[in-house]
Amino acid sequence: MKKTLIAMAAVAVTGGAMAQATISGSLGFGVQDSSTTAKNIAWTDTYINFSASEDLGGGMSITATQSLQGVGGDTADVTSNGTSLTLTGGFGAIKFASVGAAADNLSVASLPSSTNTVFSSTGASTNNYTYLDYTTPTLVDGLTIVVRANQGNEGAVALTDEDVQYRVDYTTGPFSANFRTTTGAAEAGGSFDLGVAKISFQADTTRAETSSYTMKRSAYSLVVPVSSALTASMSHSSMGAYTGYSKVSGTEFNATYALSKRTSLSINYGKMTDLDDADTTAHRVKLVHAF
Repeated sequence: MKKTLIAMAAVAVTGGAMAQATISGSLGFGVQDSSTTAKNIAWTDTYINFSASEDLGGGMSITATQSLQGVGGDTADVTSNGTSLTLTGGFGAIKFASVGAAADNLSVASLPSSTNTVFSSTGASTNNYTYLDYTTPTLVDGLTIVVRANQGNEGAVALTDEDVQYRVDYTTGPFSANFRTTTGAAEAGGSFDLGVAKISFQADTTRAETSSYTMKRSAYSLVVPVSSALTASMSHSSMGAYTGYSKVSGTEFNATYALSKRTSLSINYGKMTDLDDADTTAHRVKLVHAF
């Protein structure tokens, strides 16, 4: 893996006919604990991001991105945490990608446990969410229309029996709205930036139901720029109870103070309630440097 990283970095800084890539990332550490784990000091926000694009001519271009997530220690593994390849032209855009979280959640904190897992019926994290998007050409300023094929966290998109989604976003000034629909389910959301605060929400309007699953989901967040350096935020996500299981919810609070343009200190707190009505709390104080 170390040789691979060196090779990728060499490509990124070499000029001439080779692709010009940008490298960014972050590295931090923090004191963290939860009601189910012991207090510890650990690495956090350990990412290296690569991005490269090329003009193919004829109004077409291609962009590739790769995010690697690592942890401290010489023998620790580096894993992929986001990959995409996008072809853009007069026809619109085609994007194939894998990301670390599938839910359109509004989680604002960074915790050992998180509302990222609230919408998972098994309590597992939503990793390896792979999808194929087609974005239409711009029809109306501010309007984006996407058709997506996905089978959940499968790492691939099957060529038969796709889970086809239709995703519509509209932005005008400080206001944005979205609508997502797939077989048997739909959700809507939006945000409004008041200057003194930004309010966002997301909620199911319909939900596929079986004899066991009758839940609906909702989430909202509030972000407040307290000063030029301090930002406070909170988010809440919930999923209705269904036969044999309790209501699932998660609330997170975050305060981030910018020590500089690239270095910040954050305090995070969250409380989650799972399907069995068991509560988990989590805390973290972390220092992060971006590059």
